[in-house]
Amino acid sequence: MELEQDSSLTLPLFLFDETLNERDLEAPDLLISVLLDDDLLTQLCQNPTPDSSVAITIADYLVEAHNPAFSELVSQAHHAQLTLSHGPLLSAVLDTQSDHTFVSPQMDMMPTFDLGDDEDE
Repeated sequence: MELEQDSSLTLPLFLFDETLNERDLEAPDLLISVLLDDDLLTQLCQNPTPDSSVAITIADYLVEAHNPAFSELVSQAHHAQLTLSHGPLLSAVLDTQSDHTFVSPQMDMMPTFDLGDDEDE
């Protein structure tokens, strides 16, 4: 997955329960979308060591219900974070007011941007 500034990152979310491993990746419960602004991209340009991860709290995001059973949760209070682990691998977690937790699969990602240093020594 490539990340570009001022683009939208959309990740599928699945209810975190005992059936998680059996779920169809093409049928998420929710979708979360976040705008990749300069500050968020800067935070995502890390590659944690193999035994660590970085949690990035996001305040500005949209959640859309794909499974009608969870449509009420979208209007309830919730908070989300992105998790960056070694690879770099990116995933999202959404916690709701009604104590439901939704997670996304880990995605390989690579931010793309121009640093202006095309010259190699």
